[in-house]
Amino acid sequence: MASQDSGPVLLTPGAAVGKTEPVIGGETQTWPQDPEDVPIAMWDSGTFVMELINLHLSPKKLQLTELTKSEQKTVNANPEALLAVALPPPCIKEGTYRGTQLAITKMYELVESNYKSYMDAANFEPTVPTPLDVLKKREFFSFTCPNLDDPLADNFPPHLNLAANKDWSIKAETSQKSSLSPVDLFNKMRLAQLSQLLPSLIPESFLGRSASKAAQTVANLKFGDMGRPDAGNTIKEVEDYQRRERGKSFWKRNDIFDLPNIGDLIDWYTDERFAQQFFTGTNPTTIELASDFWIKHFLDSAQPEDAKIRTKIEKLSKEARGSLYVQDYSYFREAAGMGASDVIKCEYEYVDNGKKVKGTRYGVAAVCLFHLSEDTGKLAPLAIVCDWRGSKENSVTIYNQEPPRSGSDQAVDWPWRYAKTCVQTSDWLQHEVTVHLTNTHLIEEATIVGVQWSFPDTHFVFQLLYPHWQKTLALNAAARGTLVPHVINELIGFTKEQSTRFTLHAFNSFDFQGRYAPEDLRRRGFPPETLNDARSRNYAWARCIHSMWGKIRRYVEGMLSLEYPQPNADRDVARDPCIRDWCEIMQKDPAFKDGGAGLKSFPTIRTFDQLVDAVTMCIHIASPQHTSINYLQNYYQAFVINKPPCLYTPPPVSRAELMAYKEKEFVLALPINHPKEWLLASHIPYLLSFKPGDKESLIQYACSKYNVYKAKRRDEDRHAPEIAGYARKFYTELADSELEFKKFGRDTFDSSVITYDVLSPSWNAVSILI
Repeated sequence: MASQDSGPVLLTPGAAVGKTEPVIGGETQTWPQDPEDVPIAMWDSGTFVMELINLHLSPKKLQLTELTKSEQKTVNANPEALLAVALPPPCIKEGTYRGTQLAITKMYELVESNYKSYMDAANFEPTVPTPLDVLKKREFFSFTCPNLDDPLADNFPPHLNLAANKDWSIKAETSQKSSLSPVDLFNKMRLAQLSQLLPSLIPESFLGRSASKAAQTVANLKFGDMGRPDAGNTIKEVEDYQRRERGKSFWKRNDIFDLPNIGDLIDWYTDERFAQQFFTGTNPTTIELASDFWIKHFLDSAQPEDAKIRTKIEKLSKEARGSLYVQDYSYFREAAGMGASDVIKCEYEYVDNGKKVKGTRYGVAAVCLFHLSEDTGKLAPLAIVCDWRGSKENSVTIYNQEPPRSGSDQAVDWPWRYAKTCVQTSDWLQHEVTVHLTNTHLIEEATIVGVQWSFPDTHFVFQLLYPHWQKTLALNAAARGTLVPHVINELIGFTKEQSTRFTLHAFNSFDFQGRYAPEDLRRRGFPPETLNDARSRNYAWARCIHSMWGKIRRYVEGMLSLEYPQPNADRDVARDPCIRDWCEIMQKDPAFKDGGAGLKSFPTIRTFDQLVDAVTMCIHIASPQHTSINYLQNYYQAFVINKPPCLYTPPPVSRAELMAYKEKEFVLALPINHPKEWLLASHIPYLLSFKPGDKESLIQYACSKYNVYKAKRRDEDRHAPEIAGYARKFYTELADSELEFKKFGRDTFDSSVITYDVLSPSWNAVSILI
C-alpha cells in the first residue's frame, strides 16, 4: 500500500529525473524572487571550477619522469595505469549532505565530459570519424591485458587500450615524446588526477541542521538547510525523514527527494515487495530454477520449528518441481579468490570527532529459495541462507513462517527482515558488478574494440553496429577511473583485490551465446512460449525483453540479408575474412602484445543465422538490456536500507544468534548513521538514472535511418529502398511496443502502485549512454 494518493508511480527513467513546476498564484513561475528560496539542482560549472581552485583541489599534471622504468613501461602500455599513481588531495573537513550531493553531481559530469573529449581527440570515439582501413584502425584499437602481479595495472577485463599504437608503447623507455601520444594527452588532460578528485569532495564529517549555516561558509557548500537521511536509531526514524522530505512542496525541498523511491510505500519491506524486485527491479536477470543441491539443503537444514514450511518445500519438490526458484550468490567467495569459510570483510577509515577511526564493512553470499505460484504468478520467499560458507554446518539458514503473515507482523520479524536484507546486499553486488558493469558495459566494450579491429568502416556489419556505441567507450573509461574505485569499492565488503578478481570472474564466466534472450530465459526456467501464461504475468521484464529481442533480430536479419542474400548466405558469411577476424580476436587470449578479448563463449560464426544472433546480441546488450537494468536504480536503491551495498556488523554464525536479533541489531547492521556510505549508495543511482531522451532512443535511431534512406536512389546506395523498408518496419514495431509493454506492466499484481514501463520506446536508449 502506498503512502501517497496520487496514483501509481511510473517506473521509467522519467520518474528518476522528473521535475515539477511550482504553481504560484494560479500562474506558473519558473524562478522565485529570492535566491534563498531556490532549491539548487546543480552547480554552475564556472562557479564550481573556481571553488575547486580556491580549495586547492584543481588537478595538476603528473611528472612522468619521476616514475621508475618499470612504471613508465606500464603507463606507456596503458595510460590508465596513471590512476594508480595519482593520489587524491585531502578531503574537505566539513560539509553539508546537500552540498556534497551537488559537488559529486558536478564532479562526475566534468569527469565524463573530459573523458569524452579525450576519446574524441585521441580518435577512439571521434565526433565525426575519419574513415580508416583495417590496418590503420589496428594502430588505434587493441585490448589491454590484466596483470594481477603489476601494482599499476588497472586489472579490469580486456578493454580498449588507451595507449593506442602498441609498438610505440612497448618500445618506449619514457613518455616524453616530440609528438603528442595518447599517453601524453591522457596526462595533459589531467584525467587521472581529475578522476581522483571525487573522494576529496566528500567531507570528513557531515553537519546537520543546527550547525549547517555556519559550517557551510567554512566548507564553501552553502546550499540550504539539510539534515541527514541516514541518521536515526530506529527504522521508523529513517522512514519518517524520507517521507517528510518527499512530502514537501517543490520550492521547500532541500534534497533530491522529488524523485520517487520504494521508501514511499508503507509496506516496502514486505515479502511481496521483496520478491517482486527480482521480476521488475534493478536485477530481474538472474533468478533461476532451484537445483537439486539447494532443494536438498533447505530440506536437510530445517529444524523442528520449521516443520510446516519444510513440508511445503518437500511437497512442491515432488509435485511442482518447476515452481521452485533461487537467487544464488553462493559463488561469491570462490569468484573473489577467497576460502569457502573466509569472512567477507573490508576495513576502512573514517573520521569521528576529528580522529581517524577504523571500521569494517561486511559482505554476504546469500541464497534465497522462492515459490512461484502457477495461478497468480507471485513469487514468495520460503527460506534463506544468510551467508553461504561452503557447507550446511557453517551456514545459517532461516525459514519463513507458514501461512503468510500480515505486513504489520512482518515489520517486527527482525531475524527474517535481516535475512532478506542479506539477499538484497548480495544482489546489490551482483547487480552492480556483474549484471550492470560487466555484462553490459565491459562486454559491449569488448565487442566494440573487436569490431573496430576487424572491420573497415565501410563494411555492412560495422555500419549496422556503429550507431549503438555512442559515448560507451568514454563512459566506461570514466567508470574505471572513478565509479569503480571511488564508489563501488568504497561500499562493498570485498577488498580492492577481491573486487578485481570478482570482476574478472564475471567477465570470464559470461556466456555470450547462452545469454541470447530466448536461450537465457529457457535456461533459467522461463520458456518463451510460457511468458503469456498466468505464472509469468508478474515477470514483466522477461516479457518485454523477449519481445525486444525479436524486434531487433527481425531488423538485423532483414538488413544483413541485403549483404548476404540467399541462397548463398551461409557460404558468404563463412568466407568473409572480417567476420573470421572478429571471432578470432574476441576468443583470443589476452596478451601484452596482440592479445584478444579472451571471451571464449563468443561464437565461431560460420552461418548466416549465427551472424544474425551475434549482431542482435551486440545491439541487445547496448540498448534494451542496459536500459532495463540501469534506469530503475534510483527508485529501488535511493532508499538505501531497501538494498544496502554492505553490512556493518559481522553476519551471525548460528541460527540461535540470528533468532535473537531485535531492531537494535538490525539497525546496527545497516548503513544507518553512516553518512558517507549512505550518500554514495543513494546518490550514484540518481546520477545513473538520467533518461536518454527521444533524441538518443532506439526508436529515434530507426526513424532517422528510415528518413535518411527513403529518398535515396539506387545509384546512391544499391540497397536504399530495402534499407528504408526494414527501418520503417523496425520503427513501427518499436512504436507498437508502447502499448504492448504498458499491458505487460498492467498485468503485474502491483501495477496500481508501481507501473513497470522502463522499456517504453521513449526510454529505451540506442546505446549505453550513462
